[in-house]
Amino acid sequence: MEVQKKLFTALKYIVPSEMETYLEEMSANGQILRPVGEGGLFYFEFTEEKPQKTRFIVDHSAMDKVSYMQTAVDKGWDYMGKSFNCYIWRKNYEDSNRPEAFTDQAGVQKHCLRQGLVMAAMALVCLALAVAIVYFMRAERQQGINDHTVQYAIMLITQLPFIVYFAWAGRKLLFEAARLKEVIARGLTRKKPSVISESEEA
Repeated sequence: MEVQKKLFTALKYIVPSEMETYLEEMSANGQILRPVGEGGLFYFEFTEEKPQKTRFIVDHSAMDKVSYMQTAVDKGWDYMGKSFNCYIWRKNYEDSNRPEAFTDQAGVQKHCLRQGLVMAAMALVCLALAVAIVYFMRAERQQGINDHTVQYAIMLITQLPFIVYFAWAGRKLLFEAARLKEVIARGLTRKKPSVISESEEA
């Protein structure tokens, strides 16, 4: 079986739900995910096989790790590794019997919020460095010093991709955190009437 490496998959599909969709589409096209190891941040490995119907879950849970892992395995899910502190689970299925998800939405929402804030902070740090570089470059040029212009230009150019990526990733994660917060709130709202009605009947 030929092994293919897809570079920076974890960085491209940083939102858990988007990674789930991506992995399921790959599986449907015969690109089967191999267990994610230490290099998972930089690449995912896939093998060329027969197309499969697969449900993936990219989850983050605050549960005790041993209990959480055992519960998922007992339900028939295959552990594929971790990406950005999220567990990756896989289960094959046939026909339309799509396995039910067990995602800890609250855990994923908190994960997206934390990671989004970190990415946004990193974007601001990189932006501050870029501004500082421009400031020092202009200050030296005003004094007639041009010895470091090329070095400053290179430093500035290398900062731009980081600014763009961290800002993009932070925005996606924070939007996903906000979406999940609404989903969780709607779920709680739906449960409240039944609780109220039961208390009224009592």
